[in-house]
Amino acid sequence: MAYSNDEFGRDMGAIRSSQASSAASLKTIEFTNAASAVANTFTMFNTARAARSAAEQVALQQEQLALQQEQHALQQAMAEQTARHEFSMWRQTPEGAAFVDWQQRAIVLIPMLRHRERSWRAAWSQAIGRARAEVPADEQRRVALQPARLRQTALKVLSIIAFALAVLPLLGLGMAAISSSFDDGRQQQYEACLRNVSEILTRAECEAIKPGNPFVGPIVWLVILIGLGVLCTVLRVLRRRSARTDRRLAEESSARAAHWGFDPLHTQGAWYDWHESDAFRGYTDRVEHMVRNGATTRPMPSQLIQLGVPVPRQPGDHLPVEVNDFLDAVQRENAALTD
Repeated sequence: MAYSNDEFGRDMGAIRSSQASSAASLKTIEFTNAASAVANTFTMFNTARAARSAAEQVALQQEQLALQQEQHALQQAMAEQTARHEFSMWRQTPEGAAFVDWQQRAIVLIPMLRHRERSWRAAWSQAIGRARAEVPADEQRRVALQPARLRQTALKVLSIIAFALAVLPLLGLGMAAISSSFDDGRQQQYEACLRNVSEILTRAECEAIKPGNPFVGPIVWLVILIGLGVLCTVLRVLRRRSARTDRRLAEESSARAAHWGFDPLHTQGAWYDWHESDAFRGYTDRVEHMVRNGATTRPMPSQLIQLGVPVPRQPGDHLPVEVNDFLDAVQRENAALTD
């Protein structure tokens, strides 16, 4: 079929219009892609700039922290230098010279007193160990078991468990009270059966439908558990009282104290100082504290602790050999210092 000129012209116009529309669409797609690419570029730029900004902030914070630490160290060094300078100036005064002289003598005294304190404790430790080894094994065993006899932990635990388990039968009684309301019908059937035993049913058949008592089991267990808890509690009280009033332990302890001058099974160390005067109790600690802090507190000569060597206790027959040997040695040392 042949096209007319008008039809051909209309077709060509439609084709050109379609091509123009396609070209416009392509331009739009290209523009959109280009705009998206630009937006992505800006986003990447902003992200990179934010990352660089965060890294710069971290670096700045670290730099500020390092600067603060350096400033603190510098200030501390300056303070120490100032303190040393001020102390060096103060030590040239009469008060400072008196402290320096006192400090030098105290530095010699402190180790000697510390050594005597350690030797005193060691002498008692040796004496206690030697005496303890001579105590019969049965006495040692009775003393070792005494804390357990006083605690009676097993009976305490059993009583707690028994009283705790008694809650279960109580719950059982509650359940039995609920279930008993449903057994009224069976009870009526049982009673009717008994009335007709001779006529229709046998007694064995009636017993087969007899409802049980739901309270018996819980009550029995409740009585057993509470009884067990009370029994354990009473036994614990009696055994603890017996342990506290055990005359055998007291008599053996008195015998040991009379033999050695102390009870080696109860004594853990020296219970008094090696010197006679109570004024020297804690004396070494006070002197050492002033030695360490005098440069900053700068005490006046009247505030300085008077330096001296405590007078030791006198040896005695009631003291162990090791303790008497220590006291004799201290007396000889003091005599040598005063010569």
